[in-house]
Formats: sequence, C-alpha cells, structure tokens
Amino acid sequence: MSRELYFDISSEQSGGSLYRVKGLSGVNFFYNHSTYDDKKDELKVFETIYPDFAAFWKELIKDPKWYYLHPLFVHPELREFIREQLKGVNWGVHPNKKWQESHQRQWKKVLTDPGNYYKGPGGATGLEGKPGAGPTREVE
Repeated sequence: MSRELYFDISSEQSGGSLYRVKGLSGVNFFYNHSTYDDKKDELKVFETIYPDFAAFWKELIKDPKWYYLHPLFVHPELREFIREQLKGVNWGVHPNKKWQESHQRQWKKVLTDPGNYYKGPGGATGLEGKPGAGPTREVE
C-alpha cells in the first residue's frame, strides 16, 4: 500500500491532511483531521475514508467560507481544479482587505510551489493497518 499527500488545510478550529492511498482494492482517500474546542481546551482527532477526491471536496465546501481556511499543500494534479474553484468565491465576505489579500497570497503560494516542497505530517508513509473504507471514526 502506498500513500501520497494530496491536500492539506487548516484553521484555528480544525484541519487535516488528505492522502491518496493506493492498495490492492484500488484508490481511496484517507483524511486524518482534527477539531479544537478552545472553550473546553479539547482536541479531537478523526480518520475518514473517501472513495474519491470529489467526495472529500463535497464535504469540505459545505463550509461556505472554505477558501478562508489556510491551505498548506495542494497536489499538482489538483491545482487547476482549485484555481477554477477559487474564481467563483466571494472574498468580500470578510470585510478586512488585508485578511482577504493574506488568504489569496497563501492560495497562490500553494498553487505555484514545487509539488515536492511539503511532505505533511508524518512524511510519506504510515497508513499500514488502517481501514480501507468506512465512516469517520474518532481516534482515541
């Protein structure tokens, strides 16, 4: 089984790394993600398996301000798709122009950097023994 970092994004309250996993049963997408509740000082870690990138993307954009998350890595295969998605967003939902420009610069950076500049948490291996398909589950 091999895994490759495909998408990495975060915010103060949540974030995660999406990996493309190639195995005997084909290709799946493994999302290792977390949420942080600052009122309770509580961190929860989750693992979600997606059958394809489209299923992950559909979940991500349920947040209407997804583009204000902080991207850390976008796989080169996804970059044109993400550029197209960003053309349709309303940066003006946030009134602070400097905040808008800061996020736009970060997206530009991850969409133009060399594809191997960022390995993500844990490097490029480590999914051995993980489930091949299934719902989100909390990691203890």
